[in-house]
Amino acid sequence: MIRLANSLSVVALAVMLLSGGAAHGEPTAKQVLEKGSRHFEIINDYTVDARLKVESPSVHVPEMLVKIYYKKPDKLHIDSKDGFAVLPRQGIVVGNPLRDLMEGSDLSMDRSEKALGEDCYLIKGSFQREGRAVQSTVWIDKKKWLVRQMCANPEWGPSVKVKLWYSKVGGRYWLPTATAAQVSIPPIPGSQSDQRAKPVPTLITIKFTDYRVNTGLSDKIFQETEGRK
Repeated sequence: MIRLANSLSVVALAVMLLSGGAAHGEPTAKQVLEKGSRHFEIINDYTVDARLKVESPSVHVPEMLVKIYYKKPDKLHIDSKDGFAVLPRQGIVVGNPLRDLMEGSDLSMDRSEKALGEDCYLIKGSFQREGRAVQSTVWIDKKKWLVRQMCANPEWGPSVKVKLWYSKVGGRYWLPTATAAQVSIPPIPGSQSDQRAKPVPTLITIKFTDYRVNTGLSDKIFQETEGRK
């Protein structure tokens, strides 16, 4: 009987160690990502008005008023009230931004950290996008399971850091009221800019108003956009 009790104790200890602290009430990194994803998974489509501002050290982009159409999983169409409908994809969060990270590998959650004044789980991981390895970090708050901040650093190409502010739409859906993205384009190796100081990032801020959620948007809205890809 004593040997059986000792064996059970060893098994229990092993389970605790393998669970990465889950026995102490802390969720695993995957569980946090799953909880954060629920906010996005209940949204099938939406339209929203947006005011876009781009601050770039190299290109002047006038402030734009646009209407954004989104449909699950990643359909996107943009109408511009100013006749200019090119929206930097790095500066907008559509669909589930946690999807790639959930399908990636090497998830870790080694500490908590504040983001935008909220206590957050800090999760790191990696995934593949368009043939590039991407190192990603997300901050998900512990109360509402909302993504408060995200960073994506690909092995080549622009790196992005996005902050998100939310409100509840229709008493059910948590959606961004504003996002602020910092896009850093690394210099080309061997170029003159490679010898200079760290390049100034482009700042993209978007404010969202008048969401309409799960209205059953037609696929026809997105056909013109898909044809231009």
